[in-house]
Amino acid sequence: MTHPAASAIPTAHEILAPLSFPQEQLWLLQSVHPELTAYNLPRVFRLGGALDDGALERAFQAVIARHAVLRTRFADVEGEARQRVQDAAPFALERTDLRSLAPEARQAALDALVERTAAHAFDLGRAPLMMARLARLGEEEHVLAVCLHHIVSDGGSNPILARELAEAYALALRDAGPVRLGALALQYADHAAWQRAQAAQGAFARELDHWNRHLGKHVPALDLLTDHPRPARQRFEGAALYFDLPPVLAGGLERMCRAEKCTPFVLLFAMWQVLLSRYSGQDDFAVGVPSAGRQREEVQALLGFFVNTQVFRARLAPALSLRQVLRRVRADALAALEHSQLPFELLLASRAERRDPARNPLFQTMFGLQMGDPAQALRFGEVQVEPMAFGEKSAKFDLSLDVTVRPEGVRGRLEYSTALFERGTARRLADFYVALLETLVADPERLVGQLVLPGDAEREMLRGWEYNEARYEDARPVHELIERRVVLQPDEPAVVFGDVILSYAELNARANRLAHHLIAHGVRPDLPVGVLMERSVEMVVSLLAVMKAGGAYVPIDPEYPAERIAYMLQDSGVSLVLAQSHLALAASAQVL
Repeated sequence: MTHPAASAIPTAHEILAPLSFPQEQLWLLQSVHPELTAYNLPRVFRLGGALDDGALERAFQAVIARHAVLRTRFADVEGEARQRVQDAAPFALERTDLRSLAPEARQAALDALVERTAAHAFDLGRAPLMMARLARLGEEEHVLAVCLHHIVSDGGSNPILARELAEAYALALRDAGPVRLGALALQYADHAAWQRAQAAQGAFARELDHWNRHLGKHVPALDLLTDHPRPARQRFEGAALYFDLPPVLAGGLERMCRAEKCTPFVLLFAMWQVLLSRYSGQDDFAVGVPSAGRQREEVQALLGFFVNTQVFRARLAPALSLRQVLRRVRADALAALEHSQLPFELLLASRAERRDPARNPLFQTMFGLQMGDPAQALRFGEVQVEPMAFGEKSAKFDLSLDVTVRPEGVRGRLEYSTALFERGTARRLADFYVALLETLVADPERLVGQLVLPGDAEREMLRGWEYNEARYEDARPVHELIERRVVLQPDEPAVVFGDVILSYAELNARANRLAHHLIAHGVRPDLPVGVLMERSVEMVVSLLAVMKAGGAYVPIDPEYPAERIAYMLQDSGVSLVLAQSHLALAASAQVL
């Protein structure tokens, strides 16, 4: 594995420091949306046992004293964003006693407390950008809700924070005075300064070239079929749905990883690409993947916003087998490991992609994998600590799938934009993902184009995709809808006329043949093509073919008098007509 050549990260002692590239991107986003909470990082834990809340508070204070990033506030200094590290940042554990409430009222109060914590609107100009609330439910029963802003933390920081809180709590139990953890040789601001220096020296040029070659000149937007019209500007309301893989399936996936010599990431990510392709009807799109961003040894012990985003371009085809998709993704993943230090923000700045305020740039969905549970390191003496689910209400992208692989099983978390999707759609997508994984294990040679949705869940999805007035603004051309049905259910009846039945696959194949014929005869976008036919299967095929060829069809009723037909053809500028052989055409036009 190679990385940009660089000397060791120097230590900066200035009060003011530049922002890292991901911090700057988030600073700009938060400046435009000051009430944005989608980049909060909340965690909730149920604590069972004799807890010393004073020791817990001092443990938090010790971690803040150790990590300068938690004592950092952000400000505009002469037109540029800067991080200002403070010597100290006041922190108090907010305590709430709910023991006197009746059970229902207690639960309602707890839910409200957790929701307030998760949705806390941080002021980036005030440190620390971390808060914690402790609710007491019984003599030895508490709930701890912690929230940090992403600009000072990330997923890779979670196990560090958990370990250090546990260590500091143990020290606080032994000594009533202030708790002091060991000093760090390096702080996050030093990393940010190093990253800026690397960019100025051109150290990322080779990686930038790789990623631009991988993505190509233009990346098509992933145009997911949504339950609601896409808002003119991206919104961040969302929710999350959790699902578990059956143990038998998890075992089968593990065996397949060994057989294919690939990681769980490759396998699970490959099937996420297939799911997105099947759901959107697209073979070409991009997916974002978080990368730890902690390649250098010096930063391994630091809290901070290190996570980077790599953009994978998915290029699928109906003729590819699931095994072939997996191997393609494996090759892409290996190349990504070799080019993992380029900040996403530099990649984005280098490209001439058209910005759409309704969509995230370059990619609209994410996939992440986590091995193990970082909360396992969180221990407060003899207190039992258990992560607790809560109602999440934000989404950074259209869809994000995060999979956690633990000894006790594999769990998926599907985050979705509620501005676009209903919960039922998210549930069906999760079901389809599990079904795809089962298909991969049972039949890895299955072609992407042969995949079907499972049983009743599939029919529910198809019914859910019927267009109605509420979704009119998001409507797509009929021929594209037909093509999506071909992908989903090729053998389902599409046209029924008397005793004649055409499946979606047959209808699409006939229309494609005729469309190629029309193009060969000069049909081009918006060229009018007459369709002179009685009601029949041929009429449906013809209308669809004209649309596929890009033309504009002009329907002509064969019952009209010849003079009326001639006038319609002349008035609309039709020079080419599709007609059934037994119908006479009383006009001068080429007939197919």
